[in-house]
Amino acid sequence: MNDSPSKKAHHILKVALGVALAAIVILSILLIRQYQHVRRMGYVGRYQSLFSSLHGSGPLTAAYASSTEAWMTFDYINRAFAMPPQYLKTTLEITDSRYPRLTIAKYAQSVGLSQAVATQKVQDAIRAFFNVTQ
Repeated sequence: MNDSPSKKAHHILKVALGVALAAIVILSILLIRQYQHVRRMGYVGRYQSLFSSLHGSGPLTAAYASSTEAWMTFDYINRAFAMPPQYLKTTLEITDSRYPRLTIAKYAQSVGLSQAVATQKVQDAIRAFFNVTQ
């Protein structure tokens, strides 16, 4: 066979394109199957976002403050409890520039508290927010 380098390169490009296309099709099928599994579990409804399906029909209340955990970011907590974005920053005197993308665990580490103590402070601040706004 007397293939020129450009023909070989063209052939290799076609094969690579075919492999990439096959990978996209396989990954799409897996993604669809995973989505269907998540829907069957009830995490995602037809007209609901993942956030609202995890938290019911509305924001969390003070009764759920104890469900706050160290892995959560302040942004997540603010959204879950429908609190103003700067409330926890002001209340807990957070100066870390990563706020609100800061987790409670990282906050605890930066101020020298245990995760349990920092989490308790956040939970108390959440409860205080609802006591003031009610």
